[in-house]
Amino acid sequence: MKSGASLGLIPLADKASASMTPALEAETERLLSQRTRDIRFSPEMVRAYRKKDWPQRSKIARAWMVWVALISMAFVPVSQLLAPEILWLTTAISGLLVPALHACAYLVWRKPRSAAVEGLSLMLLMSSVMIAYGFLAVAAGGSDYERFLICIMYVNTIAIVIFNVDYVWSLSLMVCSTGIFFGFEIFNPAIDLKEAIGTSVFYAAGIYAATVARKTQSILGQKAFLTSLRSQYRSDALKSANHQLEILATRDPLTGLGNRRSATDFIERLWRDSTIPKACIAFIMADIDLFKRLNDTAGHAAGDECIRRVAKTIEESVRLDEDAVFRYGGEEFLAVLANATPDLAWTIAERIRSAVEALAIVNPGIDPADGCAGQVTISLGVAFAHEDATPENVAKWADDALYDAKRCGKNMVFLSNAHADADDTHHARPAAAQPAPFGGEFRNSDGLLSPRPERTSQNQG
Repeated sequence: MKSGASLGLIPLADKASASMTPALEAETERLLSQRTRDIRFSPEMVRAYRKKDWPQRSKIARAWMVWVALISMAFVPVSQLLAPEILWLTTAISGLLVPALHACAYLVWRKPRSAAVEGLSLMLLMSSVMIAYGFLAVAAGGSDYERFLICIMYVNTIAIVIFNVDYVWSLSLMVCSTGIFFGFEIFNPAIDLKEAIGTSVFYAAGIYAATVARKTQSILGQKAFLTSLRSQYRSDALKSANHQLEILATRDPLTGLGNRRSATDFIERLWRDSTIPKACIAFIMADIDLFKRLNDTAGHAAGDECIRRVAKTIEESVRLDEDAVFRYGGEEFLAVLANATPDLAWTIAERIRSAVEALAIVNPGIDPADGCAGQVTISLGVAFAHEDATPENVAKWADDALYDAKRCGKNMVFLSNAHADADDTHHARPAAAQPAPFGGEFRNSDGLLSPRPERTSQNQG
């Protein structure tokens, strides 16, 4: 909680699997503005698309391979009824070879590969299976010859629709399947050459229709990907804009600290936290001494630089992950301490005071006749909460202690003991190297004891 700037901010959600770049964003808009059938991906877009599509693509492909292998093995006992004379060959091809080929392809599809490897593995798998069943058809002969060829042609047609590979590999599988089918058909003794050509052309038209359907499905999938990509980067842009708005609403742009609004939100959450006793919550109100003189003589740029350096010093002086620092307004800062004691609060406040003094920022508006060293210092007031106190009460006590520090000569720390008095009067003591008892004494920056002055109604800077 060191800086109040980040309190309550929600980090952006993790990015989707496709990392957006300006080039991808521009290409997405360009492709979506034209006709769907004219969509052509660049290499970068292809990589993004394949990365996003891989989980679904691989699951479908592997599920297909498992089921075809199981059906192929289940065909062995069926062949006992259809072609018992070639049971041994059916067992070797359908029960062993085909499942082994699918197992090899399954291993290829277990992790992402290049488009060429995916397409080649599919073409080799289905072509090999078709050749194997073609030889089985030749061995079976008769009506089983045609039945085996048609069945495997049907399986290859479904494979073209199921497997989402590049269109060139779908076309290659179509050509190979048609060529293998025609090659076995012309050797079918049950039909003549003219009938073999006619049957091959018929099934070639069917498998080509499946190839076109696969291409259309791929284009629609690419368009859906582009639409989701546009939704993704628009959503990310909206989240980023909301994030920036939240930062602007809760962070001081000059110092990077939380502003007064974020201080209020943080204190409200702290007050609702039952694990932190109210008596262990301290407010340190700090104000740069004679800052108006610095602003008037050196200019606003020097004043802004002074505020930035002081803010950074205060932030570095508190406890990391325990305390929060806010710019409360103008040259005034608020540090909220949790799980603190009076001695710890004094130690931190004194650390802030001495660290700001050590910056040795020259204040040309200070008259040496005032008895000051001519450099920027800071005064601080410390107040503790209690169970019945509201945040507004504690802030007022800390502010009163700050005013006392100002009236007593500046560049010092005052610790309010208002919470210890039943009548709610605001006695105060300055913090010193050895904390003095609550009462009416203070130590100035030179360590000299002086009586506590009477309170006045005006803040002298």
